Amino acid sequence: ENPTEYYGFVLNEVLYDPPPGFPDGDANNDGVREPNDDEFVEFVNSSATALDISGYKIFDSTMLLANTPNHVFPDSSIVAPGQAVVVFGGGNPTGNFGGALVMVASNHVLNLNNSSDGMILKDNNDSILIIFDVTILSNNPNESYTKFPDLYGDFIQHNDANPGIFFSPGTKVDGSSF
Repeated sequence: ENPTEYYGFVLNEVLYDPPPGFPDGDANNDGVREPNDDEFVEFVNSSATALDISGYKIFDSTMLLANTPNHVFPDSSIVAPGQAVVVFGGGNPTGNFGGALVMVASNHVLNLNNSSDGMILKDNNDSILIIFDVTILSNNPNESYTKFPDLYGDFIQHNDANPGIFFSPGTKVDGSSF
């Protein structure tokens, strides 16, 4: 099984196939539904101490082979205990997102394909910490996959956890803050 947690840093939600149309697919809340921009990954610090993720890198499978990160967390990327960090593929994320640390992919795209792909998180020493394999969940869901219950459960489609809601970047499945 692929690791989705590293010492209290938890991959909690992944949107690689945003719902079609506006506003349903506008995950970054910038007023535009753009499939690459509205993709996101959400991590949560479930530990009791702040985590410095400066220099951590997100890759998709293709970019991992090229050793070119889709995103590098900038200096001073500190995630407080109980705080989420959300990385969108692009656009202009607008709103509070549950008080999450919110950023846009530094390489301007997460590029998570709807099948035969993965999201890999490496630390600043290039050690792989977290792997999310899209392939086993590649049924073009038009919604995110989220851990349910949050932080501890298995990945399920968001709509199955909270009917009528297709993603919840920066917040728990029910929309409340971590």
